[in-house]
Amino acid sequence: MRAVRSHRESVVQTARVAVACALAWEAAVLLLGEDEQPVLAPLAALLTVQLTVLRTLAQGLRQIGGVVLGALAALGLLRLAGANFASIGLAVGVCLGLGKLLRLGEQSTEVPVTVLLVLSTGAPYAPVRIWDTLLGVACGVLVNLVAAPPTYVSHAAHRTARVAHRLADIAHDTARGLREGWDERDSDSWLRRVEAAARELDRARETAAQAEEGIRLNPRRLRQRTDPAAALAPLDEGLTCLGHVCDQLGSVLRGLDDLARGERQFPHEADARERLRPLGGVLEAVGDALDLLARIQRDHVREPGHTDDLTAVLERGRDHHAAAAETLCQTDHGPAVWSLHGSIMDETQQILHELDPSHGPHPTALHPRPLRLAAPRTESRDQAG
Repeated sequence: MRAVRSHRESVVQTARVAVACALAWEAAVLLLGEDEQPVLAPLAALLTVQLTVLRTLAQGLRQIGGVVLGALAALGLLRLAGANFASIGLAVGVCLGLGKLLRLGEQSTEVPVTVLLVLSTGAPYAPVRIWDTLLGVACGVLVNLVAAPPTYVSHAAHRTARVAHRLADIAHDTARGLREGWDERDSDSWLRRVEAAARELDRARETAAQAEEGIRLNPRRLRQRTDPAAALAPLDEGLTCLGHVCDQLGSVLRGLDDLARGERQFPHEADARERLRPLGGVLEAVGDALDLLARIQRDHVREPGHTDDLTAVLERGRDHHAAAAETLCQTDHGPAVWSLHGSIMDETQQILHELDPSHGPHPTALHPRPLRLAAPRTESRDQAG
């Protein structure tokens, strides 16, 4: 399903670019005439259309700035020194430097390109080059406003939910291993999976940043009456919560891996691993809580029942945590094992706290909160009239 959605978005984005280029060509022919190289207008449109409205507008403004700067530089060069190998080399170098100084990004090359085009065709082409760029940029921005790209909020929410599910699977598998028996191959596999989840979390953060950009100036947001703060705050807070949980779960798994390998003066024996069996219930509850967090992040309108279920799961996890702590305190271990048990108990308790919708540090990510603004009340409009 995700592959189909991605393919559809690529096709739609290609269609936007194609329509913008066709409109730019026709506009250049109608306004400037076919003799004025109308191909540069669709080229400007091609470079302008981006994945978000905000990025399209910023790209267009950088393009216009680069072309205007290049046209002025070319006219000054023709007036002062004429076109020769020394003046052209100097002009290109200076223009590239100015483009970087003005933070034109990839459009820095527009400055020397414009200089070379104007020098090759003569001073009268300078205003035509500027008009070509203005028409191409205008067509690109217009197409992105009329056929607005998605806000990507839903994409980011689904990617965040996928990270939560992946962490939940790791917690469930670790819980099963603690109850049924595990060795260093199992702990190494769990550790590699949590590292992969951390990389996927980074990609989810990138998608969330794209969503934050995509929702700004997007006509879809205005038509859907989407409140950016309501849409993005739970998402950002959810990613922060998952980042903490991923680090804490990784710390637990690194401790288990060290114990399985007999490192850090840990006893390399099955009995030492057997003593951690009671923690299986805690990690099972953690996995269930992460699955519920995924549902909360994925749903566009959150239901109070989600957080009620989450609270019940966390209570179960705390009961298992208390039982595990009592069991571990009754066993006789050396200092190294005591340190490991204390670290694991603290990290798992912190995970339960991170996921707590009532007393945890991330209520925005876990409490029901609608993503759409409420419709204006009829009574208020009547009173205003």
